[in-house]
Amino acid sequence: MPVAERTQSEAQRRQQILLAARRVFDEKGFESATVSDIVKRAGVAQGTFYLYFESKKSIVIELARQPMADMATRLQSILDGTESFSEILRKFVELGFAVGEENPDLCRLMHMSSDKSGAAGEFEVHREVAQMAIGMFQRFMDSGEMIEMNPGIASEMFRTIMSGAMQLAFATDPRPAPLEEMKKATEMVVLGAFVTRPT
Repeated sequence: MPVAERTQSEAQRRQQILLAARRVFDEKGFESATVSDIVKRAGVAQGTFYLYFESKKSIVIELARQPMADMATRLQSILDGTESFSEILRKFVELGFAVGEENPDLCRLMHMSSDKSGAAGEFEVHREVAQMAIGMFQRFMDSGEMIEMNPGIASEMFRTIMSGAMQLAFATDPRPAPLEEMKKATEMVVLGAFVTRPT
């Protein structure tokens, strides 16, 4: 088989496994799903799975890579604006909920309560987003719009608040409140935590 065809079929097989895993995780949840379930759904041998992925967790990381990269791009456009700190934080929260609504199954996987299976901190792009947040917090501390604190700690606190909100909104059944109400509550928590004079 020519190299180009082999490469294309390998890419297709990898995609086939990813799509099967996404369906299995959505039906059974991460903890209950097995590699056997995934390969059965994909129609490949179990050994084939391990040619492409080392574990269930690694496949979750791969599934979430593109939505996280899209989020980083959209976040950069928010940070490039000239709005106040309060408005940027509101847009940040809005973006988190928008990405969750666009990918609810992946949001559930990424924000599971179990630390051993949650994958939100496993991406290079997550580190990129964290660096953007640190820069944002430093910028608004310098302008006096943000409460004084270590910007690295602020970034982790913000991530924890958002992860908790995403878990409640997309990984809790039934959802404790309508999505719009949860978004507004998250905005209030974030503004109260970081802004010197919320507007």
